[in-house]
Amino acid sequence: MVSVIIPFRNEFEEIGDVLFNLLTSCELCDIEIIVVNDGSTQNSGKFRPLTLSFPDVKVINITKPMGVGFAFDRGVESATGEIVVLMGCDVFPVRGWYEKVIKSTAKNPFSIGCAVCIGNAPPFTKHYGADLLFTVGADDLPQGSKLRDRRGGYTDLFKGKWRDKEGDEQYDLPCLMGAFYFTTKSYYKKIHGWDTEPGNYFIGHRVWSHLEPYISLKSWLYGGGCYLEPGIEAKHIFGRLDRRNKWSKGARSAEWFHWNSIFMLETMILNEFQRNRLYDFKTPELNWNVAQHYIRKHYANVERIKQRNRQEFKNDLSIFTDRFGYKFNS
Repeated sequence: MVSVIIPFRNEFEEIGDVLFNLLTSCELCDIEIIVVNDGSTQNSGKFRPLTLSFPDVKVINITKPMGVGFAFDRGVESATGEIVVLMGCDVFPVRGWYEKVIKSTAKNPFSIGCAVCIGNAPPFTKHYGADLLFTVGADDLPQGSKLRDRRGGYTDLFKGKWRDKEGDEQYDLPCLMGAFYFTTKSYYKKIHGWDTEPGNYFIGHRVWSHLEPYISLKSWLYGGGCYLEPGIEAKHIFGRLDRRNKWSKGARSAEWFHWNSIFMLETMILNEFQRNRLYDFKTPELNWNVAQHYIRKHYANVERIKQRNRQEFKNDLSIFTDRFGYKFNS
C-alpha cells in the first residue's frame, strides 16, 4: 500500500480538486489518502470529506496551526503503507505515477525521491529538482539573477535553485523541489522527518519555508541522499492563488519563516565557519530577531535535536561534495 499525505490550511475548495485528480489518476491503486488540516480557520476549521464524495479519505484535523512540517510528520505517523508520498495541495500527479513510485522506492528504500515539477502557467516549464545555494555567494550567481538582488544582497542561502534536466534515467539530486516526494515510511522515521514533536510548539520546521533543503541535507547526512525520477511528473495547478498567504496568515507567520532558517542553521551546520558566515549576513526584517529569541528561549530542545543528528547521522558529506562540488566541510 502507498500512503499519500496532503497537508492543507484553508484550501477547502482546492482540496476537492486535488483528491479527485489523485483518485482518478490511479483508479485501481492500493492507496491510503491522509489529509492533514493544519488549523484551518474557514468553514469552522473542520474538513468533512463526506461532503466531497471522498468517504475513504482519512482526515487529521489539527485545531492549532502547527506548520506543514508538523502536518507531514503527523500524517506519516498515521500512515499504514510502507511507501509514503508527500505532496502539496496544489499538485496533480500525472497518470501512471503509482506504479513508478513503487518501482522507484523498491530500488531506493533509503533515499527520498522527487518528481518532475510542471509549472502552472504557459509555457508550463518543467523543473527537475534543485541545487542548494547553501554555500554559494552572490559572485557565483549570474548578474541578472533575482537572488543576487534580494533584500539588497544575497542573504537567502537556504534557497533552492531549480535545475535543468540531466537525463531520462534516475539520477542523484542535491535538493528536493516540486512538492511531490516519495520514500519508505521506515526511512522517513529514521531521519526523523522535519523534527517536529507532538505537544512541543517550538521545535521542528514550520510553514513552507526551507522545508526541502532541510530534509534533503538530513537525507544526505544519513547516507541516503535524494534523487529525481524523470518518469514521474506532477503539475502545479493553482497559479491564481497565493498559497503561502493561506499558510502564513497569523500573528507569528513571518517569524516562523525565519525560525525555519535559524532552526536549520543551529541543527545542521557542520562547522563554525559556515555558521558564522550565515549569521554575518544582514537582514532588515525585525522578525529575524524574534526568531533568534525563540531559539535562545528553547535552546535546550534545539540543542537536543542537534546532538541527536550528530550522533545518528554520518556527518560526512564527501559523497555529496564529490557529486555536486559543494565543500561543506571546508
